Amino acid sequence: MIRNPIVSDVFYPSHPQKLTETIRGLFTHQLGPGTIPPLNKKKLDKSVGLILPHAGYMYSGPIAAWGLSEVMKIGTPESVMLIGPSHTGMGKPISIWDKGSWKTPLGELQIHQSLAQKMLSSYEYAQSDFNAHINEHSLEVQLPLLQFCFGTDFSIIPIAMMDQRKNTARELGQVIHNIAEKESLLIIASSDLNHYEPHDQTIMKDQEIIDSILTEDIDGLYAAIKEDQISMCGFGAVAALVEARIGTPKLLQHASSGDSGGDFSHVVGYASLIIHS
Repeated sequence: MIRNPIVSDVFYPSHPQKLTETIRGLFTHQLGPGTIPPLNKKKLDKSVGLILPHAGYMYSGPIAAWGLSEVMKIGTPESVMLIGPSHTGMGKPISIWDKGSWKTPLGELQIHQSLAQKMLSSYEYAQSDFNAHINEHSLEVQLPLLQFCFGTDFSIIPIAMMDQRKNTARELGQVIHNIAEKESLLIIASSDLNHYEPHDQTIMKDQEIIDSILTEDIDGLYAAIKEDQISMCGFGAVAALVEARIGTPKLLQHASSGDSGGDFSHVVGYASLIIHS
């Protein structure tokens, strides 16, 4: 099974050279980290987690560049696990694409089939499923960024969560924890934060989410979302990564689409965090 890109020319350019130039500009953007670290060819010797946004590159790309920049300083991943929400409502409650490859304008990435099978055998609620991923953008948008930073020699394990309930996130997180103790993975939880409210209100609501992540308070995360009506899309993916307990969370950058796009009346919040020991 080969998955072709579905949001190229929408969320990011489809022409390889234009895409590469665009991503380079995300790092040097005023909201980005400022520079592109030299590639550290040392392989990751411990699992590292990132929480990254997944909007169009012009809006959230500079924020995502912060997390990738930090990983580039640590080392190069051989395997990347990507966890995101199911915006489409298609597929199984927990859907793993377990064979084949995903294409982007920058090349083809192979599925880490043995690790995908290990996930499936370790967590019976997860199922092999392609339908959840075919039209889902939250994982796809991460791939060209990763390829820009690390080339195409890493494999991927894509996981889509239609069921983002707290217990499900905790269960998935425990499975990831057990695997991440034995494998050196880069684990990316893909999520935007609050949606379509004024900038100041969004920043305030986002901060509640960020505080819960930094204190590893999953109960507080879900309580804030419910009580304050925070429209974070990938909360289950983030909770699963926090539950995996692979290190200490650190905030790298937080902004809104107003900061990058100029319209502060109805914005989406974006944050980049890293989790490592």
